[in-house]
Amino acid sequence: MYAPLLSPAVAFSFFYWLVAFCFVVAPTEFQSSGVTIQSLFASWLGSESIDFVNYHIKRTTATTLFHASLPLGYFIGMTFVGESGLEFFELSEWAIHTGWQIYFYTACSLFIGCATLVYYWHMNEWSNHPIAKNLSLYCESWRTGLLEINAEFRSIDKYTSGPSGTSRTIVVDNWIIKTGAYSVKFVHQDHVVLSVGKTEEYQVSPDTMTTVQYVRINVNPLKPQSGFSVRILSTEYSDFKAKLRTEIYTLPNVTIHQTSGELFLSAFRDQVEQNPLYVVDSGLTFGSCIGCHDKAANVKLTKQCAEPDDGDCKSCQCPPMWCLECMGRWYASRQDQARPESWLGGFATCPMCRSRFCMLDVSAI
Repeated sequence: MYAPLLSPAVAFSFFYWLVAFCFVVAPTEFQSSGVTIQSLFASWLGSESIDFVNYHIKRTTATTLFHASLPLGYFIGMTFVGESGLEFFELSEWAIHTGWQIYFYTACSLFIGCATLVYYWHMNEWSNHPIAKNLSLYCESWRTGLLEINAEFRSIDKYTSGPSGTSRTIVVDNWIIKTGAYSVKFVHQDHVVLSVGKTEEYQVSPDTMTTVQYVRINVNPLKPQSGFSVRILSTEYSDFKAKLRTEIYTLPNVTIHQTSGELFLSAFRDQVEQNPLYVVDSGLTFGSCIGCHDKAANVKLTKQCAEPDDGDCKSCQCPPMWCLECMGRWYASRQDQARPESWLGGFATCPMCRSRFCMLDVSAI
Protein backbone atom coordinates (compact mmCIF):
# COMPACT_ATOMS: atom_id res chain seq x y z
CA MET A 1 0.00 0.00 0.00
CA TYR A 2 1.24 3.49 -0.88
CA ALA A 3 0.63 6.46 1.38
CA PRO A 4 -1.28 9.33 -0.26
CA LEU A 5 0.94 12.05 -1.65
CA LEU A 6 -1.10 14.81 -0.05
CA SER A 7 -3.03 14.76 3.19
CA PRO A 8 -6.63 16.06 3.06
CA ALA A 9 -5.57 19.22 4.92
CA VAL A 10 -2.77 20.04 2.47
CA ALA A 11 -4.99 19.37 -0.54
CA PHE A 12 -7.77 21.50 0.90
CA SER A 13 -5.32 24.32 1.72
CA PHE A 14 -3.92 24.33 -1.80
CA PHE A 15 -7.26 24.42 -3.58
CA TYR A 16 -8.87 26.83 -1.12
CA TRP A 17 -6.17 29.48 -1.44
CA LEU A 18 -5.93 28.93 -5.20
CA VAL A 19 -9.65 29.67 -5.57
CA ALA A 20 -9.39 32.52 -3.05
CA PHE A 21 -6.53 34.06 -5.04
CA CYS A 22 -8.60 33.86 -8.24
CA PHE A 23 -11.50 35.57 -6.48
CA VAL A 24 -9.22 38.40 -5.36
CA VAL A 25 -7.32 38.81 -8.64
CA ALA A 26 -10.32 37.95 -10.87
CA PRO A 27 -8.46 36.59 -13.94
CA THR A 28 -10.12 36.64 -17.34
CA GLU A 29 -11.09 32.95 -17.11
CA PHE A 30 -13.02 33.55 -13.88
CA GLN A 31 -14.75 36.60 -15.33
CA SER A 32 -15.77 34.79 -18.52
CA SER A 33 -17.17 31.85 -16.52
CA GLY A 34 -19.13 34.18 -14.24
CA VAL A 35 -17.30 33.21 -11.03
CA THR A 36 -16.93 36.74 -9.64
CA ILE A 37 -18.22 38.89 -6.81
CA GLN A 38 -20.51 40.65 -9.30
CA SER A 39 -22.08 37.34 -10.33
CA LEU A 40 -22.46 35.95 -6.81
CA PHE A 41 -24.23 39.08 -5.55
CA ALA A 42 -25.92 40.06 -8.82
CA SER A 43 -29.45 40.13 -7.36
CA TRP A 44 -28.40 42.52 -4.58
CA LEU A 45 -26.10 44.73 -6.66
CA GLY A 46 -28.68 45.55 -9.31
CA SER A 47 -27.82 46.91 -12.75
CA GLU A 48 -24.66 48.93 -13.36
CA SER A 49 -26.07 50.51 -16.52
CA ILE A 50 -29.19 51.78 -14.72
CA ASP A 51 -27.82 52.73 -11.30
CA PHE A 52 -24.04 53.04 -11.73
CA VAL A 53 -23.14 54.74 -8.43
CA ASN A 54 -25.28 52.59 -6.12
CA TYR A 55 -24.09 49.50 -7.98
CA HIS A 56 -20.46 50.28 -7.18
CA ILE A 57 -21.25 51.30 -3.61
CA LYS A 58 -22.70 47.84 -3.08
CA ARG A 59 -20.00 46.11 -5.14
CA THR A 60 -17.10 47.61 -3.17
CA THR A 61 -18.94 46.79 0.06
CA ALA A 62 -19.55 43.17 -0.94
CA THR A 63 -15.96 42.80 -2.16
CA THR A 64 -14.51 44.16 1.08
CA LEU A 65 -16.66 41.90 3.27
CA PHE A 66 -16.21 38.80 1.09
CA HIS A 67 -12.42 39.11 0.89
CA ALA A 68 -12.23 39.73 4.64
CA SER A 69 -14.13 36.47 5.25
CA LEU A 70 -11.68 34.31 3.29
CA PRO A 71 -9.18 33.72 6.17
CA LEU A 72 -12.04 32.81 8.52
CA GLY A 73 -13.56 30.53 5.87
CA TYR A 74 -10.26 28.69 5.64
CA PHE A 75 -10.25 28.05 9.40
CA ILE A 76 -13.82 26.74 9.28
CA GLY A 77 -12.94 24.47 6.38
CA MET A 78 -9.89 23.11 8.18
CA THR A 79 -12.04 22.06 11.13
CA PHE A 80 -13.72 19.54 8.82
CA VAL A 81 -10.57 18.10 7.24
CA GLY A 82 -8.40 18.12 10.36
CA GLU A 83 -5.04 19.69 11.19
CA SER A 84 -2.88 16.81 9.93
CA GLY A 85 -1.66 19.02 7.15
CA LEU A 86 0.64 20.76 9.61
CA GLU A 87 2.43 17.62 10.75
CA PHE A 88 5.23 17.98 8.20
CA PHE A 89 6.40 21.05 10.13
CA GLU A 90 7.30 18.67 13.00
CA LEU A 91 5.79 21.05 15.53
CA SER A 92 4.47 20.02 18.91
CA GLU A 93 0.72 19.74 19.44
CA TRP A 94 0.91 22.77 21.73
CA ALA A 95 2.59 24.88 19.04
CA ILE A 96 0.06 23.81 16.44
CA HIS A 97 -2.86 24.47 18.76
CA THR A 98 -1.48 27.88 19.77
CA GLY A 99 -0.80 28.80 16.14
CA TRP A 100 -4.37 27.97 15.16
CA GLN A 101 -5.68 30.05 18.07
CA ILE A 102 -3.67 33.07 16.95
CA TYR A 103 -4.84 32.54 13.39
CA PHE A 104 -8.48 32.24 14.46
CA TYR A 105 -8.42 35.41 16.56
CA THR A 106 -6.64 37.31 13.76
CA ALA A 107 -9.14 36.12 11.13
CA CYS A 108 -12.07 37.01 13.41
CA SER A 109 -10.61 40.45 14.10
CA LEU A 110 -10.19 41.12 10.38
CA PHE A 111 -13.75 40.06 9.59
CA ILE A 112 -15.28 41.94 12.52
CA GLY A 113 -13.26 45.05 11.70
CA CYS A 114 -14.41 45.02 8.07
CA ALA A 115 -17.99 44.27 9.08
CA THR A 116 -17.90 47.27 11.42
CA LEU A 117 -16.50 49.43 8.63
CA VAL A 118 -19.27 48.26 6.28
CA TYR A 119 -21.89 49.04 8.94
CA TYR A 120 -20.43 52.55 9.26
CA TRP A 121 -20.58 52.99 5.49
CA HIS A 122 -24.22 51.93 5.48
CA MET A 123 -25.28 54.42 8.15
CA ASN A 124 -27.44 57.31 6.94
CA GLU A 125 -28.22 55.51 3.67
CA TRP A 126 -24.59 55.06 2.56
CA SER A 127 -23.66 58.71 3.17
CA ASN A 128 -20.48 57.57 4.96
CA HIS A 129 -19.25 55.46 2.06
CA PRO A 130 -16.02 56.76 0.40
CA ILE A 131 -17.88 57.12 -2.91
CA ALA A 132 -20.49 59.37 -1.27
CA LYS A 133 -17.79 61.47 0.38
CA ASN A 134 -15.94 61.71 -2.95
CA LEU A 135 -19.03 63.05 -4.74
CA SER A 136 -19.73 65.47 -1.89
CA LEU A 137 -16.58 67.37 -2.88
CA TYR A 138 -18.22 68.39 -6.15
CA CYS A 139 -21.92 68.68 -5.25
CA GLU A 140 -23.90 70.12 -2.35
CA SER A 141 -25.50 66.69 -2.00
CA TRP A 142 -23.73 63.56 -3.13
CA ARG A 143 -27.04 62.27 -4.47
CA THR A 144 -27.06 65.12 -6.98
CA GLY A 145 -23.79 63.80 -8.37
CA LEU A 146 -25.24 60.28 -8.26
CA LEU A 147 -28.14 61.24 -10.52
CA GLU A 148 -25.85 63.11 -12.93
CA ILE A 149 -23.36 60.27 -13.24
CA ASN A 150 -26.10 57.64 -13.63
CA ALA A 151 -27.64 59.64 -16.48
CA GLU A 152 -24.30 60.21 -18.23
CA PHE A 153 -23.24 56.57 -17.89
CA ARG A 154 -26.31 55.50 -19.86
CA SER A 155 -24.97 57.44 -22.85
CA ILE A 156 -23.71 55.26 -25.70
CA ASP A 157 -20.76 57.55 -26.51
CA LYS A 158 -18.92 57.25 -23.20
CA TYR A 159 -15.31 56.06 -23.15
CA THR A 160 -14.64 52.77 -21.35
CA SER A 161 -11.29 51.02 -21.26
CA GLY A 162 -11.21 47.27 -21.50
CA PRO A 163 -13.96 44.70 -20.83
CA SER A 164 -16.49 44.92 -18.05
CA GLY A 165 -14.19 43.93 -15.22
CA THR A 166 -13.26 45.35 -11.82
CA SER A 167 -10.55 47.79 -12.92
CA ARG A 168 -11.71 50.19 -15.63
CA THR A 169 -11.31 53.79 -16.74
CA ILE A 170 -14.55 55.51 -17.73
CA VAL A 171 -14.99 59.02 -19.13
CA VAL A 172 -18.47 60.50 -19.45
CA ASP A 173 -19.52 64.03 -20.33
CA ASN A 174 -18.50 65.63 -17.03
CA TRP A 175 -16.65 62.98 -15.03
CA ILE A 176 -13.50 60.87 -15.11
CA ILE A 177 -14.02 57.60 -13.24
CA LYS A 178 -11.60 54.87 -12.21
CA THR A 179 -13.05 51.70 -10.73
CA GLY A 180 -11.13 49.31 -8.51
CA ALA A 181 -11.84 46.28 -6.35
CA TYR A 182 -12.35 48.25 -3.13
CA SER A 183 -12.87 51.81 -4.34
CA VAL A 184 -14.14 53.97 -7.17
CA LYS A 185 -12.66 57.43 -7.77
CA PHE A 186 -14.67 60.27 -9.33
CA VAL A 187 -13.17 63.53 -10.61
CA HIS A 188 -15.13 66.30 -12.30
CA GLN A 189 -13.57 67.43 -15.57
CA ASP A 190 -13.78 71.09 -14.54
CA HIS A 191 -11.57 70.45 -11.50
CA VAL A 192 -8.67 68.35 -12.76
CA VAL A 193 -5.22 68.61 -14.36
CA LEU A 194 -4.18 65.76 -16.66
CA SER A 195 -0.67 64.90 -17.76
CA VAL A 196 1.01 61.98 -19.49
CA GLY A 197 3.28 60.34 -16.93
CA LYS A 198 5.01 57.80 -19.14
CA THR A 199 4.48 55.26 -21.88
CA GLU A 200 5.13 51.54 -21.58
CA GLU A 201 5.80 49.21 -24.50
CA TYR A 202 5.47 45.44 -24.27
CA GLN A 203 6.38 42.73 -26.76
CA VAL A 204 3.35 40.46 -27.09
CA SER A 205 5.01 37.67 -29.04
CA PRO A 206 8.74 36.87 -29.29
CA ASP A 207 8.09 35.24 -32.69
CA THR A 208 6.24 38.06 -34.44
CA MET A 209 7.78 40.90 -32.41
CA THR A 210 4.31 42.45 -32.10
CA THR A 211 4.31 45.28 -29.56
CA VAL A 212 1.63 47.19 -27.70
CA GLN A 213 2.00 50.53 -26.00
CA TYR A 214 0.24 51.72 -22.86
CA VAL A 215 -0.06 55.35 -21.82
CA ARG A 216 -0.14 56.18 -18.12
CA ILE A 217 -2.02 59.42 -17.50
CA ASN A 218 -1.78 61.22 -14.16
CA VAL A 219 -5.10 62.56 -12.87
CA ASN A 220 -4.52 65.38 -10.36
CA PRO A 221 -7.79 66.71 -8.86
CA LEU A 222 -7.98 70.37 -7.83
CA LYS A 223 -10.30 69.37 -4.99
CA PRO A 224 -8.88 67.96 -1.73
CA GLN A 225 -8.71 64.32 -2.79
CA SER A 226 -5.79 62.08 -3.63
CA GLY A 227 -4.66 61.89 -7.23
CA PHE A 228 -4.38 58.70 -9.22
CA SER A 229 -3.30 57.44 -12.63
CA VAL A 230 -5.11 55.63 -15.41
CA ARG A 231 -3.52 53.25 -17.90
CA ILE A 232 -4.91 52.96 -21.42
CA LEU A 233 -3.82 51.53 -24.75
CA SER A 234 -2.14 54.05 -27.01
CA THR A 235 -4.55 53.06 -29.79
CA GLU A 236 -7.42 54.22 -27.54
CA TYR A 237 -5.75 57.51 -26.66
CA SER A 238 -7.64 59.53 -29.28
CA ASP A 239 -10.98 58.12 -28.08
CA PHE A 240 -10.05 58.95 -24.48
CA LYS A 241 -8.99 62.46 -25.41
CA ALA A 242 -12.15 63.07 -27.47
CA LYS A 243 -14.33 62.77 -24.34
CA LEU A 244 -12.32 65.33 -22.35
CA ARG A 245 -12.98 69.04 -21.98
CA THR A 246 -9.50 69.70 -20.66
CA GLU A 247 -6.05 69.43 -22.21
CA ILE A 248 -3.59 66.64 -21.48
CA TYR A 249 -0.07 67.92 -20.86
CA THR A 250 2.56 65.82 -22.61
CA LEU A 251 6.33 66.11 -22.26
CA PRO A 252 8.20 66.70 -25.55
CA ASN A 253 10.17 63.46 -25.19
CA VAL A 254 7.05 61.29 -24.82
CA THR A 255 5.86 59.62 -28.04
CA ILE A 256 2.39 58.11 -28.17
CA HIS A 257 1.76 55.59 -30.95
CA GLN A 258 -1.95 55.92 -31.66
CA THR A 259 -2.08 53.52 -34.63
CA SER A 260 -0.68 50.10 -35.45
CA GLY A 261 1.41 51.78 -38.17
CA GLU A 262 3.12 54.02 -35.63
CA LEU A 263 3.77 51.03 -33.37
CA PHE A 264 5.31 49.17 -36.30
CA LEU A 265 7.48 52.13 -37.28
CA SER A 266 8.95 52.18 -33.77
CA ALA A 267 9.73 48.45 -33.99
CA PHE A 268 11.13 48.92 -37.52
CA ARG A 269 13.47 51.65 -36.26
CA ASP A 270 14.67 49.44 -33.40
CA GLN A 271 15.46 46.58 -35.79
CA VAL A 272 17.38 48.81 -38.24
CA GLU A 273 19.47 50.13 -35.34
CA GLN A 274 20.50 46.54 -34.61
CA ASN A 275 21.43 45.76 -38.24
CA PRO A 276 25.00 46.30 -39.47
CA LEU A 277 25.78 49.80 -40.69
CA TYR A 278 26.36 50.65 -44.36
CA VAL A 279 29.71 52.46 -44.42
CA VAL A 280 30.39 55.18 -47.01
CA ASP A 281 33.32 57.51 -47.63
CA SER A 282 33.63 60.45 -45.31
CA GLY A 283 31.86 63.53 -46.58
CA LEU A 284 29.71 61.66 -49.12
CA THR A 285 26.07 62.79 -49.06
CA PHE A 286 22.99 61.54 -50.88
CA GLY A 287 20.61 64.49 -50.75
CA SER A 288 17.10 64.59 -49.34
CA CYS A 289 14.73 61.65 -49.06
CA ILE A 290 12.62 61.47 -52.22
CA GLY A 291 9.65 60.33 -50.13
CA CYS A 292 9.27 63.25 -47.72
CA HIS A 293 11.84 65.78 -49.10
CA ASP A 294 12.43 66.72 -45.47
CA LYS A 295 15.03 64.38 -44.00
CA ALA A 296 18.32 63.23 -45.50
CA ALA A 297 18.47 59.84 -47.22
CA ASN A 298 19.99 57.65 -44.51
CA VAL A 299 19.28 53.95 -45.27
CA LYS A 300 20.58 51.46 -47.83
CA LEU A 301 19.12 48.08 -48.84
CA THR A 302 21.87 45.45 -48.68
CA LYS A 303 21.25 41.71 -48.35
CA GLN A 304 22.28 40.58 -44.88
CA CYS A 305 19.62 38.04 -43.91
CA ALA A 306 21.43 35.12 -45.63
CA GLU A 307 24.25 34.22 -47.97
CA PRO A 308 24.17 35.99 -51.40
CA ASP A 309 22.76 32.94 -53.22
CA ASP A 310 20.36 31.84 -50.47
CA GLY A 311 16.75 32.93 -50.13
CA ASP A 312 14.68 35.33 -52.20
CA CYS A 313 16.14 38.61 -50.92
CA LYS A 314 18.56 40.51 -53.17
CA SER A 315 20.99 43.36 -52.70
CA CYS A 316 19.56 46.59 -54.07
CA GLN A 317 21.85 48.44 -56.51
CA CYS A 318 20.07 51.78 -56.06
CA PRO A 319 21.93 54.56 -54.22
CA PRO A 320 20.46 55.64 -50.87
CA MET A 321 17.40 57.75 -51.65
CA TRP A 322 15.08 57.18 -48.68
CA CYS A 323 15.05 58.06 -44.97
CA LEU A 324 14.38 55.39 -42.39
CA GLU A 325 10.82 56.58 -41.64
CA CYS A 326 9.73 56.65 -45.29
CA MET A 327 11.29 53.25 -45.92
CA GLY A 328 9.44 51.90 -42.88
CA ARG A 329 6.13 53.29 -44.13
CA TRP A 330 6.76 51.84 -47.60
CA TYR A 331 7.58 48.45 -46.06
CA ALA A 332 4.38 48.55 -43.96
CA SER A 333 2.27 49.44 -47.01
CA ARG A 334 3.46 46.24 -48.76
CA GLN A 335 2.26 43.98 -45.92
CA ASP A 336 -1.06 42.28 -45.20
CA GLN A 337 -3.01 45.06 -43.51
CA ALA A 338 -5.33 42.55 -41.84
CA ARG A 339 -2.41 40.84 -40.05
CA PRO A 340 -0.14 43.51 -38.49
CA GLU A 341 1.41 40.88 -36.23
CA SER A 342 3.14 39.38 -39.30
CA TRP A 343 4.67 42.59 -40.61
CA LEU A 344 8.09 42.28 -39.01
CA GLY A 345 8.58 38.84 -40.55
CA GLY A 346 7.41 39.85 -44.02
CA PHE A 347 9.05 41.08 -47.22
CA ALA A 348 8.83 44.11 -49.48
CA THR A 349 10.40 45.31 -52.71
CA CYS A 350 12.63 48.31 -53.32
CA PRO A 351 10.44 51.29 -54.33
CA MET A 352 12.70 51.86 -57.37
CA CYS A 353 14.22 48.60 -58.69
CA ARG A 354 11.79 46.14 -57.05
CA SER A 355 14.54 44.06 -55.45
CA ARG A 356 13.04 41.91 -52.68
CA PHE A 357 14.22 42.63 -49.11
CA CYS A 358 13.30 41.98 -45.50
CA MET A 359 13.86 44.05 -42.37
CA LEU A 360 17.28 42.49 -41.78
CA ASP A 361 18.44 43.98 -45.09
CA VAL A 362 17.84 47.62 -44.14
CA SER A 363 21.05 49.32 -42.98
CA ALA A 364 21.53 52.79 -41.60
CA ILE A 365 24.25 54.81 -43.34
